[in-house]
Amino acid sequence: MFASPAETQARLESAGYFTDIKVATGVFLAASIHRPILLEGPAGAGKTELASSTARTLCVPLLRLQCYQGIDEEKAIGQYDRSLQELYVLLMSRSTQTPDWPRIKREITSRAYFMAGPLLEAIEQEDPCVLLIDEIDKVDYAFEAMLLELLSVWALSIPRMGTVRATSIPLVFLTSNQERRLGDPLRRRCFYLVVEHPNAEREAAIVARHTPHVGAATHRFIAGLAKSLRAYTLEKPPSISEMNDVAMAMELLGIDQILPADKEIMLPLIAKTEGDRKRLLMKEAFESIVRMAAKYAEQIPKVSPGEDVKVLAESEIG
Repeated sequence: MFASPAETQARLESAGYFTDIKVATGVFLAASIHRPILLEGPAGAGKTELASSTARTLCVPLLRLQCYQGIDEEKAIGQYDRSLQELYVLLMSRSTQTPDWPRIKREITSRAYFMAGPLLEAIEQEDPCVLLIDEIDKVDYAFEAMLLELLSVWALSIPRMGTVRATSIPLVFLTSNQERRLGDPLRRRCFYLVVEHPNAEREAAIVARHTPHVGAATHRFIAGLAKSLRAYTLEKPPSISEMNDVAMAMELLGIDQILPADKEIMLPLIAKTEGDRKRLLMKEAFESIVRMAAKYAEQIPKVSPGEDVKVLAESEIG
């Protein structure tokens, strides 16, 4: 899939995902020796986007299982098409010959009558795909245990059908916002990477990628604003994608820096809870954040767009 960690990093950047050599090495090794990757970190730091960018980089399908409380095996693996089963049984019972019930039972519990969910679909791909199991920390330990077979021997046991073994081994990403601690058996089967919000230099490069028509000074200001907001006591710190939204809003409004007077028009983009809105409306709160954003922006190196990745890579190695 990838030739080296450096090539992995470069290809991810070409797909729009700026990361460091440590994360790129983890992706390279996981893809090379068929190990799933567990990504933990704050919401909005880029965990899901790493899986999406890897799929784009490799030009393979991305299959996603979105986890939530109460999800069951049917949603993840799939389920029998009961209406099709009933129709087949009805047709066989009405045939002129005496129904062969053992054979009918084998037929209706075969793969032909089973509607695949994301997990089964992923291992049945003719060529390897990227499988994203998103927000695994929302499920219970029983669901975790169900995943162990897939992540250990690349097979799934389906009631009445038997074991389905992988035609190809997907590159699996599991993401967690750390709402609860995942079990050790699941962790043991995965490579572990912590994905944190990017530093200011990298965030400026990310914003530049999404808003190429905005000036470099605005990119640096947005990166400084992100750093300032995440250092503040917000209930919901801004994600990378939300800072891209702020940059696009600034482009549409024709401004290259947010001023204290812009508080009312920018709050809907920045404050996403009532508590955060009230905090930022407090005297001098928004003004202080804007001032700190400008100071942080001044500390970000001024580089041309083509030099972004080189500078970031050198800063990681150094």
